[in-house]
Amino acid sequence: MNNELNKTNQGEKKAVWAIALMAVIILIAKFMGLFREILVAQIYGQGYESDIINTATQIPLLFFDMVLGVAILSTFVPIYNKYLEKSGKKAADYFANNFITIIGSIAVLVAVLGMIFAEPLVKIMVPGYADIPGKVEATAQVLRILFPSIAFTAIAYVAVGILQSNGEFTVPSLISVVSNGIMIVYLIVFGNRMGLVGVGVSMLVAWAAQLLFQIPWLIKYKFKYRPTVNFKDGSMKEVALVALPVLISSWVQPICNVINMSFGSSMGDGAVSALNWANKIYIIMVGVFAYAITNFILPRLSRLNADDNHEAFAETTRTSVGWIVFIITLVSALFLALSNPIIKVVFERGQFTQESSYITASALFFYSFGMVGYSICEVLNKSFYAIQDGKTPMLTSIFGVLVNIVFAALFVLVFKIGIQGLALASAISSTAIAAALMIMINRRRGSVITKEFVWNTAKTLVCGAAAFIIAQLAYDFIDIYIAGGTVITLLKLCAAALLSGAVYMVLARLFKVSEIVTAIRFVSHGK
Repeated sequence: MNNELNKTNQGEKKAVWAIALMAVIILIAKFMGLFREILVAQIYGQGYESDIINTATQIPLLFFDMVLGVAILSTFVPIYNKYLEKSGKKAADYFANNFITIIGSIAVLVAVLGMIFAEPLVKIMVPGYADIPGKVEATAQVLRILFPSIAFTAIAYVAVGILQSNGEFTVPSLISVVSNGIMIVYLIVFGNRMGLVGVGVSMLVAWAAQLLFQIPWLIKYKFKYRPTVNFKDGSMKEVALVALPVLISSWVQPICNVINMSFGSSMGDGAVSALNWANKIYIIMVGVFAYAITNFILPRLSRLNADDNHEAFAETTRTSVGWIVFIITLVSALFLALSNPIIKVVFERGQFTQESSYITASALFFYSFGMVGYSICEVLNKSFYAIQDGKTPMLTSIFGVLVNIVFAALFVLVFKIGIQGLALASAISSTAIAAALMIMINRRRGSVITKEFVWNTAKTLVCGAAAFIIAQLAYDFIDIYIAGGTVITLLKLCAAALLSGAVYMVLARLFKVSEIVTAIRFVSHGK
């Protein structure tokens, strides 16, 4: 009995350290990505050229997400793990080879079509660019360079699934460090000397590197790619049945981005860039923790589902949601209170002016209302994919897109709020989807939502409200007495954030929020 308990504790400790390491790596990668955006903003400012870069970068990613994207990991990982558990590595690798060949072919086709129809795509997705001479053509030129990245990214995603399923989580987490490093080096060395075309080529090389970096580890785990095309294989039929609803369910973020780009393109030079940069900061902070947790739990949830262990499945899902709510509530509170100084510290230099900071910060403020909802969606989508249910996320996603469209039109066309309204519409959409997914996963597996869970979440949100008030009061108080440039602003920002975070943790301890109690027990006793 004691041996089994020790093994369980060791397994839990190993899981905690694995997630912590992934979070650190992803944090580094995300901040490198942010530094890349800082360099772009510094070199090009917030205007004509930055709009071209942001739009040309976003469109291939949008198509990847809408045509392949999440569907690769959400369908590949559960089925690959099922083969590993029940049929062995040989059968799993056969499925992987078949999957890579078919998905890779689709990705190449999408890339070719995107290159051919680049200019019409720009006119459809950012119609406001047609009012500015040369902007459509310049965007299309960079877009043609970037569309082949879809093929590299698709196969890189499959490689991530193979490595994670074999217990290797560190290397897949590092691929963004590699790609962002390439872009950072290019921007520092060459700046604007090779123009927008040079930026496009460096981005394509960076995306290709995500795949190439993983090849030595695929070899280490004895995976060999052998071109295989077998549409009659039962596993591919299973993929086809699950893929369509999964694809549709993954459209929320891409479609919301398209809506924002479309509306924003008519709001003058710089509006699309402001939305994109605010959204990236928002996604960075959510992604650091949400992606670390979801990438770790998906294989585990898939195995629990294969073993019909519904109780452990519900507990894993509930625990994951609890932790992500606890972490992101504090992050959201800080972003709501400190959005202006955050943007000032991050971007305001070079061609990025004080006015640019104000516009971007206002978008970030309203995006931040959706942080908790977005992070919950990331966890719960993985739970549904693990039980190979793509229909429920699909329906909730359609609901979320409709919510986004309605509120975006209401805020922009009726109330004339501008880019702030677009950001708020996205936040409302994320929150609505999260609520729907929580209700549905509880129906499918039961005991995910318990009285204790609801009460614990309520206490967490109260702590978050207090953290918001403290952060805002602390920064405003310091700001009255101390003025200065970027360094001083950063120091004031850190001071306000630390004080707010301390209050959040103390209140969480006083209210006995389960996550802080668990963390203290782990630190004190190692279990």
